Amino acid sequence: MNVLQSFGPVLATAGPALVQPAPYWLLTALHWLTFTLHLVAMNLLFGLLLVLLLARRHATVRLLEETAIKIFPVAMAATITLGVAPLLFTQVVYGEFFYAATIISGWNWFLQIPVVMVVYYLLYIVALRKNLSAGVRRGLLAAVAVGFVYISYTFTMISDLAEKPALWAGLYRSSPEGGSLNPHVAETICRWGHSIAGAVAVAGIMILWFALFHPQLKGRTDLLALGGRVFVVAAVKATILSLIYLALIDRTVLGRYLESPALHALVTAIVLNVAAGVLAWRVRHAARPLGHVLAASGLVFLGVACMVAARHHLRLVYLRDAFDPAVLAVIPQWGPLAMFLVTFVIGLVVLYWMLRRFFSAPHPA
Repeated sequence: MNVLQSFGPVLATAGPALVQPAPYWLLTALHWLTFTLHLVAMNLLFGLLLVLLLARRHATVRLLEETAIKIFPVAMAATITLGVAPLLFTQVVYGEFFYAATIISGWNWFLQIPVVMVVYYLLYIVALRKNLSAGVRRGLLAAVAVGFVYISYTFTMISDLAEKPALWAGLYRSSPEGGSLNPHVAETICRWGHSIAGAVAVAGIMILWFALFHPQLKGRTDLLALGGRVFVVAAVKATILSLIYLALIDRTVLGRYLESPALHALVTAIVLNVAAGVLAWRVRHAARPLGHVLAASGLVFLGVACMVAARHHLRLVYLRDAFDPAVLAVIPQWGPLAMFLVTFVIGLVVLYWMLRRFFSAPHPA
């Protein structure tokens, strides 16, 4: 008996039986918004860390490292805080699928918590300990990067597994204690690699902001050139990995996916990133680089939002035969939703204030 037959009675009745605290369209819109913000924060942190570790060690990179490490703890806090809301929205709508995947791969899921704690402490040590040698600091940053690789790959693996209930029964029988891994390794690696390359691309835009606004780096044309190159190269790699991923998934799923609104989202994201790449590449020679950087930043943000929408439609395609979130019953709970929105806006204002302080203080704390 396959897993769909085993879970058939449950999945058939789960939708109508579950109750949503707000309309599905509103939960989806909030999920897209909060997940986009989470990805931007995560990309700035992880992507910039990878640039610092992989770029050639010349004076510009060393100066960028001295400055960027001071914002890493704040970026980590923003990544975690902004990641809570989209995770909760996912659990509200797709809880039975997400929880099943985390149970099947439970040890890998729970191990993320101590890894996050260690990474957080290491970022504070690197940012606050002024007597660290260059070698020790780079070693700590490399350890942080290893932690991020584990966290990001595990989350990608479990998110992909949550969309494939046909795998659950076999994986649970082979490892009922919760140690299973997603067997679709090539798909998972390409999906994860696309996210990592995208993170580096967003970090390239962040480097442009450092070159324009940070007191210690302002006006450095070599930093503008570095940011432009990083964005273009990483964006091209992200696009290639996404195409390879699409070529690896099931033909039926791919056909349904390309017939969904996801195709429009993907094409729009590519167009936006091409336009942003042109602006980022030419910013070093621009008479008014600020306009180029602001425009490229806006285009990249919209591009990330389009990729979030495309990811959402991929989930719907995978689950189409098992679950339809649009038919879930709705009993509105406007009070908790209003509390969330108020605290969410306050959090964004505080984050904006912290970034303003960082980019205006000669010696940021």
